[in-house]
Amino acid sequence: MADKTTCCADEPGEKLFCSINKAFIVDPDIDEVDIIPCLHCEGEQGSEKEDAFVVENHKLGIRSWCIKPLFLFSYNKLIRSRLKGRKDCNLTVTESVQLTRAVLLINAECYTAWNARKEMVTSGVLSLKDDWKLSGLVLSKHPRSAETFAHRKWIVTQLEKHEGSGEFIRSYLKNELVISLRAAECYADNYTAWSHRAWLVSRFMHDQRKKLLCELHAMRVWAEKHVSDNCAFHYRQCVLKHLKSVCSKTEMLHLLLSELEFVTDLIWTFPGHEVVWYHRNFIYHVWNQWFADVTFDTLHEIASSTSKDSDFNGKLGRSSSSIIPSLTEFDLGSRLRDHGSETFASNTSPLSTPSEIRFCDSVIAKCEGPVGEVQRRCALNYKRRIMLRNASNSLKCTRIILDDWKTTTAS
Repeated sequence: MADKTTCCADEPGEKLFCSINKAFIVDPDIDEVDIIPCLHCEGEQGSEKEDAFVVENHKLGIRSWCIKPLFLFSYNKLIRSRLKGRKDCNLTVTESVQLTRAVLLINAECYTAWNARKEMVTSGVLSLKDDWKLSGLVLSKHPRSAETFAHRKWIVTQLEKHEGSGEFIRSYLKNELVISLRAAECYADNYTAWSHRAWLVSRFMHDQRKKLLCELHAMRVWAEKHVSDNCAFHYRQCVLKHLKSVCSKTEMLHLLLSELEFVTDLIWTFPGHEVVWYHRNFIYHVWNQWFADVTFDTLHEIASSTSKDSDFNGKLGRSSSSIIPSLTEFDLGSRLRDHGSETFASNTSPLSTPSEIRFCDSVIAKCEGPVGEVQRRCALNYKRRIMLRNASNSLKCTRIILDDWKTTTAS
């Protein structure tokens, strides 16, 4: 719907409301909004010195001094119009669209404004695409807004209903994924953005093997740059769970070994990040849940039989030769030696409790300095978790846990 303005402003808030509407008329392709700090301005004096709104390269800047009067005017007028029996505040469709827009650009959690827009979309006076565009604009300023993502989920459902799932995937899904990732970039540990992306995957990509593999690979690069973002790693876990239902056992073995190598590299390269250790705990858990019966002998048989599978390994973004040699990190020969009272033979699972304890010990042995102390604590906590998982079957595990705890407490 095109913007129109027929304002005859008498108060500061109304003048600002007219001005922001004119900004959208001049540039209807505004795709980003932010607040411009203006500490030297106070109240109406600011409007005399400089423009309240700045539009450049499709970016809208709102001076901080005009936030309060603009919001109070827009919000109060919107609320009055929705009160039953207030016939003196009936709004035109254009006014309703403009008022809700002004309110949401400042306060994205105003569900009254979002509900008003839902009503306009349902009645056919506001297009889904225009509402979809506005929600993306709001997220550029409020990337963690739960109400905005909830409304956007409703828009996605409506677009799928009206245009079909196939058309939505072709025309809208890529943009939706971009919006969620942009929101995640703007705010660390953005649970709402990653939850929205996970919902998109479960709804439109859960049975698309190729798309899921591409998503896992693309988010690997993102995770490398945001090692402390727990939500990003949790999202990877969701993608891996979906892949289990569409990939063969051999493919999932490759994926989990690749993920294990990835998280091992992160632990050594970026020491002291607890999130990475939690992700390793996930890999350990699903491996022993899905592939507890897979031995090293079986693994090497699979490796030799799939070394020519360039199609699958190409989707992983790496060759099979780069995945399987990483098994040397597990030190196969050492598993034939005694470790305490336990002996590990060639039929031991590569992600068994003993193998992970050995890895933790190797990390702890190399911890130095303040960062090393954090890394040591992470490794000890992970070691305790995996040992407690088998504590009921091993009294020795319990004794080691207590010894580690006493050592940590003493230090």
